[in-house]
Amino acid sequence: MTDSQRSYLNNVAGQLHVWHWQGTERATPPLICLPPVPYGGRFFHTFASALGGRVWSADLPGYGCSDALADLPTVAGYTEAMVPLLELVTQPAYLLGFHSGALVAIEMANRYPKQVSGLVLVDVPVFSGPEMEDIRASLTEPPDYRQQEDPMNSLFQAMVVDRLDKVPYERALNLFFDFVGSGEERNAGFHAAASYEAQGPAERVSQSTLVIATNSSLRDGTLQAASWIPTANIVERTDINMPAFELGANALAQLAREFMG
Repeated sequence: MTDSQRSYLNNVAGQLHVWHWQGTERATPPLICLPPVPYGGRFFHTFASALGGRVWSADLPGYGCSDALADLPTVAGYTEAMVPLLELVTQPAYLLGFHSGALVAIEMANRYPKQVSGLVLVDVPVFSGPEMEDIRASLTEPPDYRQQEDPMNSLFQAMVVDRLDKVPYERALNLFFDFVGSGEERNAGFHAAASYEAQGPAERVSQSTLVIATNSSLRDGTLQAASWIPTANIVERTDINMPAFELGANALAQLAREFMG
């Protein structure tokens, strides 16, 4: 696998913990990956290794080793906190966002159009509308580990042991640590996605955009988001199953590589 390097940058929240994969494909345009709640930047390690190019990511504020935002997380707040990533490259970068990270990618592209070449959006969450009210409320509830019977063991079983036929042990273990690392604040970041009205920002995207819908519960929202983006090219990949950036890393890397040229 491609080795990663880590560093810290200052941002509005304090410090941003950055992951960087050098890669071997020097001709590949720089790619900044925006992770989903509640994971950190190393969520993209398998994908970055498959891509082989220059990839940067960071732990979202409040997750991994990045300082939390002072206020309740929003897509706008996450965007401002992740902006220092754009300063790490000397040319406009592509953005790749998965799940809640896709919303941050959209916002960042609109706010900093000269620094963003294009977007790759994978499984976009759309939680607007009255029919999604119950889902929005449930997303942000703390896990309340104290009221659960042996919660860490059950999560370890589901996220590590039950995935060993799909994900190597060390990799599954790292993802498990990221998932539980923020404790009772694990779901706080979902407020960003749950409170974001995606249609307006999606309609303002001017960069070339590849939207990828995998075999997931977010398929309908992803197709809806793609219909709003004037420049969107939608690709449905029902052969890519969860966990998409592990089982589908090679396929997603190939799609991104072709899109970025």
